[in-house]
Amino acid sequence: MKRKVYLIGPKPDADCAAQLHRAVLAGQELPIEVESIAMEQASFHERMTEMLSQPEFLGAKILEPYKQPSLAYCQEITPSARGLGAVNTLVRRPSGLIYGENTDVHAFVDYLREQGIDRVRTALVMGAGGAARVALAGLRNMNCARYMVGFGHPRRPAEIASQFKDIRRQISFFQLEDMKNFFGWINEVDFFADRDPLPAPGYKKPKRRDQGGGDAVKRWDLLVNATPVGDNGTTGESLITVTNFLRCFERVLDLVPSAEPTELVNLARSAGVPALQGDILNRMQEDNAREMWLREYRRSVNGEVDEPRKTTRRSGANRRKPLLKKRNG
Repeated sequence: MKRKVYLIGPKPDADCAAQLHRAVLAGQELPIEVESIAMEQASFHERMTEMLSQPEFLGAKILEPYKQPSLAYCQEITPSARGLGAVNTLVRRPSGLIYGENTDVHAFVDYLREQGIDRVRTALVMGAGGAARVALAGLRNMNCARYMVGFGHPRRPAEIASQFKDIRRQISFFQLEDMKNFFGWINEVDFFADRDPLPAPGYKKPKRRDQGGGDAVKRWDLLVNATPVGDNGTTGESLITVTNFLRCFERVLDLVPSAEPTELVNLARSAGVPALQGDILNRMQEDNAREMWLREYRRSVNGEVDEPRKTTRRSGANRRKPLLKKRNG
């Protein structure tokens, strides 16, 4: 029996489906097909229920805005998906249970670690939507100590503080419009005209005072662009247009899934700041999803059964004793 992996979204791209098909098979001859399904919000429940009931269903890649509603159709979810409140990958296990995962967080962390970044202590995240929350979850996994988050909609700070309760005291918020106005003023008055530019990341001042010594130049570890500015088909210019500002960061990561360097990436590299592109993240996310689908496919073909869920029982010594009311008299 052929198995199917579905690409679910309002208007899934045919090229995206073909790319996903190549990623799933990875050159292997397997009876697995990839099919894209365009779902409207009004018929989402009906279409999802129908799709999941099909015996050939193996898994699905979920696009926005259906990552959060798809949680309701999962019998099991991973901690990363539960923490974000969204899934982007579904897979059917041999028992028939639907397993939900969010592979974006793993891809974010794996990508940084591939670049030799094991710890991010300070990070500025531009944006407060789904991509920004993936970045925050990934940075939390890397034990980040301080975050700054730029938002557009006034409800975003409260939403993020509620979703990331364990780190909300470490997050500071600012409006992206304020940053835009700030850089507009800098360019208007030519603020940096008579000022020496900051050195590139990695520079340390000499320690001896007679050599102009002092502490090392203090920088933030990472700047993450989680806004759609720079993506194909979007309007608007990059918020950051000043190279000296980019030199305040050790590294820049643009989450826009573009194969070509974005304006922000080019500007950072011209300033001598290492900059990473977001298209590699998409490929890593698909690799993680493919591993899940193929693993469960092989387990199903081999007749394996799901591992039993671990249940914790309290021992007699640790079991809570009922409280006895003290009799009067």
